[in-house]
Amino acid sequence: MDFCSIPALASSKDVQKLDLGYCGNTKWFLGVDNRKSDKLLISLTCEPAQSCLAHMTNWAVNADVTVRFVNQKSHEKSLTASEFDVQFDRKDKEGHNWKHTFEKVTMNEKSGFYMNGTAMFQVHIGITKVEELYSGDFVDLSVPREGESDMVLVVGDKKLHVSKQILSINSPFFQALFNGSFNESGMSEIPINNVDLNAFHIFLQYIYMAPIEICEENVSQLLLMGDQFVVKKLKRECENFLLRKDINQEDAMELAIFHSLDRVLCHKIKDKSVEELTIWRSLGKPLPPNAKELLDKILVDVPEPEKKEEPKPEEAPVESESSTSTESTEVSSTSSSSTTGTDSDA
Repeated sequence: MDFCSIPALASSKDVQKLDLGYCGNTKWFLGVDNRKSDKLLISLTCEPAQSCLAHMTNWAVNADVTVRFVNQKSHEKSLTASEFDVQFDRKDKEGHNWKHTFEKVTMNEKSGFYMNGTAMFQVHIGITKVEELYSGDFVDLSVPREGESDMVLVVGDKKLHVSKQILSINSPFFQALFNGSFNESGMSEIPINNVDLNAFHIFLQYIYMAPIEICEENVSQLLLMGDQFVVKKLKRECENFLLRKDINQEDAMELAIFHSLDRVLCHKIKDKSVEELTIWRSLGKPLPPNAKELLDKILVDVPEPEKKEEPKPEEAPVESESSTSTESTEVSSTSSSSTTGTDSDA
């Protein structure tokens, strides 16, 4: 987390809630209450980052938190509140599991805490533990199901009980893993490395045809899952999500470039003006073949910006042939002299 500003705080008669954005699999909010004179009450709220998991209730997040109320005249006079290993959950309905009151705070420009109509805070959140944010109320993979579960996939310290048949039908990767010549085919527990636990669990829910929602927070991870485990249908659904008009278009473009989604990029390119595409091409982003061909076709009459040539390194001076020849002659002469001397000694 970084600096965040709250405008019109001094005159506000309501609790203000500021969206701090995402940290790991969680979304955070800072609440600020200035309704009591000479006191400022702050609170931190946490909730699952992905809207498809927002209905969960049995989750908890532990985090080290620090909130700094910045004095904009003198940073040495800034006020700091911090606490280690705070547990955030939904046991209280508001979700405000951490609160702090700054005492004797005067909200005016003279004090330095309120300048140009703005109060400034610096928030640091360091997550130390996450519980039950991955399981939810979908298919319960945390325990074996009689007659179905015959394999355990291990992600970190979590065990997920799955059906080899269900995974093999939907994923060529797991088909090969369970039935091929890999060492893992004979194991009862298989570690799955380099995956995000929360995203992998949602991926498994998709395989089990549980109701999941692709959203802006999980689409990139699900695309990676679709690639890694060769589930083309999931990739296609993620692409369809990125084609929607009601999401952030710049983020969608960046994700399409990162994951080399030719179809998505071609649609996005068609929707942009020549001016926008000219600027975009100047950034030099790598494109998959169809998207690059389409972009070049649209901008065929628009000259590409000239690339600045890098200065060439200075070449080392080359010795003249005469000096090289002389040196060679001298070496040859010395060698002959040495040989003659040897014969004479003999």
